[in-house]
Amino acid sequence: MKIVYITEYFPYKSEEDITGGVEARCMSISKELSKKHDVTIITSWQKGQKRKHNIGKVKILRVGPDHAYSNSGSMLSRFKFASEAERIAKKIKADIIEGYSFVTYPAAYKAARKNGAKAIATYHEVWIGEWVKNKGLLTGIFGSIWERNTLKLKWDKLFPVSNFTANRLVKNNIPKSKIEVVYNGIDTDKYKKVKAAKSKRPTIISISRLTPHKRVIDLIKATYLLKKTIPNVRTIIVGQGEEEEKLKALSKKLNLENNVEFEGYVKEHKDVIKLLKSSHIFCLPSVLEGFGIVLAEAMASDVPYVCSDIPVLKEVTLDGKAGMIFKQKDYADLAKKIKRLILDKDLYNKKVKEAKQEVKKYDWKVIMNQLENSYADLLK
Repeated sequence: MKIVYITEYFPYKSEEDITGGVEARCMSISKELSKKHDVTIITSWQKGQKRKHNIGKVKILRVGPDHAYSNSGSMLSRFKFASEAERIAKKIKADIIEGYSFVTYPAAYKAARKNGAKAIATYHEVWIGEWVKNKGLLTGIFGSIWERNTLKLKWDKLFPVSNFTANRLVKNNIPKSKIEVVYNGIDTDKYKKVKAAKSKRPTIISISRLTPHKRVIDLIKATYLLKKTIPNVRTIIVGQGEEEEKLKALSKKLNLENNVEFEGYVKEHKDVIKLLKSSHIFCLPSVLEGFGIVLAEAMASDVPYVCSDIPVLKEVTLDGKAGMIFKQKDYADLAKKIKRLILDKDLYNKKVKEAKQEVKKYDWKVIMNQLENSYADLLK
């Protein structure tokens, strides 16, 4: 098969510069599929990068103007990238052209229709009715119009990453026959190879972009409450983002300099895994997720999680298998759940055992088999 993926961002090197779950999924799937198929990535370009290069057998084409990573706004730059991506994709003879994010969906669809390929979208989240709340007024209005038009297109297949997203697609008039859930995955073998000693202090870790909807602020407030009964509690925050200075200021205000550590962006994924494995509990307080692959990463590291009770995280965790769920935005409940895991050794060991079992369904080998079969069925 000849496959073209259009994704707004893609790592420049094999596991460096991954900025989120969308890129991680595209990277992993591309590397795996390129072992047997012809895979081309069309993505954005930044100054200092080559326009054409390879990662293993995956061919990378970087197009459009200089387009730095941004979690919101940058609409003109995004539009220019999408327009150029569509132009380039139309010139490539492919069996499948797949868009990976809101920005890339129309480009992938139009290019596929131009050269006779199957038009596919990997769909992470449906934001219709929530754009303004999630992204602000200007980006929200534009995004809402963009997504509504996207869902009117006659796709050959949509791959939502969760049943939660699949159900929202159905509610927006996408036929069930056009939908197939394909979960995000991880390379479980990679996690087995990384070794790290557990911290001597009870340690919680959060790995995420530091943006408002990730609610890392709730973890810092929970740490303040935990410190009252567990004075040596330690919280590690891995990631960067617009809220970084605000979170550091709050930590200082609450006298948590000896309890909260900001690691910033950790370049080597191996080092991220070491930090995760050396911790006792992983925390995801986010109120907006398409999937929450970091929960599977925690499971692969034998680290129980505490996450918010948003529907998609309840689905991914089967309502708290391998960890615990707290009421979103309720930092007191978050502290309560973390404290219980720290102090109840039997419960903690039970969650570790559940993690070893649950993570198996998120192994890329399982997911890639499903994806290849779906592609083959489409091309019959």
